[in-house]
Amino acid sequence: MRTTNWQMFRFSLVYFNSQTSIFIIPAIVSSSGYQGWISIVLGSVVSMILLFVTIQVGKLSADRAWVGFGKEVMGKWIHGAIVFILLCWCVYYASLDIENFVLFFGTNYMRGTPQLFIQLVLGGVIIFTASRGLSTMVYMSDGIFLLLIATTFFTFYLFLPNAEFEMLPAFIHYHEPGLIFHDTVTATSWFAEWVVFLFLAPDLKINNKLLKKLLISEVVLTFFVLVGWVMTLLNFGPHLGKALQYPYLEMVRSSSHDDILGNLDPLLIGIWSASMFMHSSFLIYVAYKCALYLTKQKVKKYMIPFLVFCSVFIAYLYSRSITRYYRDYESFITVILWLCVECIPVYYYIAAFIRSKISKPAG
Repeated sequence: MRTTNWQMFRFSLVYFNSQTSIFIIPAIVSSSGYQGWISIVLGSVVSMILLFVTIQVGKLSADRAWVGFGKEVMGKWIHGAIVFILLCWCVYYASLDIENFVLFFGTNYMRGTPQLFIQLVLGGVIIFTASRGLSTMVYMSDGIFLLLIATTFFTFYLFLPNAEFEMLPAFIHYHEPGLIFHDTVTATSWFAEWVVFLFLAPDLKINNKLLKKLLISEVVLTFFVLVGWVMTLLNFGPHLGKALQYPYLEMVRSSSHDDILGNLDPLLIGIWSASMFMHSSFLIYVAYKCALYLTKQKVKKYMIPFLVFCSVFIAYLYSRSITRYYRDYESFITVILWLCVECIPVYYYIAAFIRSKISKPAG
């Protein structure tokens, strides 16, 4: 069956939820405090602009994957170098997913379990999912999407009774332009991973209809992040809130433990885990497509296991130096490098515009 645009709406929301809804909130609370909503909104707006540019680049040859026609825009060697950079970024990003998962489960539920064992199990799951291709990942995300929406709204409802709404006026009274710019850049790096969606073609035609569905997904995701950020501040305040690594989980645990409402954390963890697998698997799928282009379809059978092995190996090295991991993960230099990769469609859009002007016949 052919993937539909509404399925891509659901897939994109699941894909981004695994990272943006979970990790951006403590980062923004820690840095911005009460003015974090400004950075979230501005970061989302910049992300929408990058999404528009991404779709325009995809429309240059809507029935072909960007990795195939990009050399016609940028030139063979430059395009090859950019594809290689994107491949490395995807593999490295997947390694961060794996290490995040290991740190969470290793410190909360699987203490004493060798981290390498958890990493190898995760690697096996990612290999299995990525090997099934884009269509399978999209159909798997359909079921996750329903649970995601239900639990998200139920969680928001659960946190309302303990929220201190007297803090709301502080949201409009604290403004620091320099900090807003810094955190907007950080927020954008979480929202703007649209470059990987260039690999939807040829499974799905990249056009304005797809753009509309992905814009809706961006709006919904921004709403989720904003509400989660507000609930974190109103329940824990700016000082305790910035010390929380997993705000949603802490908010559930801080609610009643005498009934089912206080024991939602296994369900939330299950949904987040499934979303993370979708995120990592799609990254490896994109890296796989890049690798096939660079190797001219050679060793196709072993490419996905090799790429996942590279991600697991990087995660293993990080597990041996957690201080180095957090330093790299939270560095603003990492944010800038992320944005440089996420702006790849902008480079191609500019190059295509220049080529169109040069090749345009004179008067």
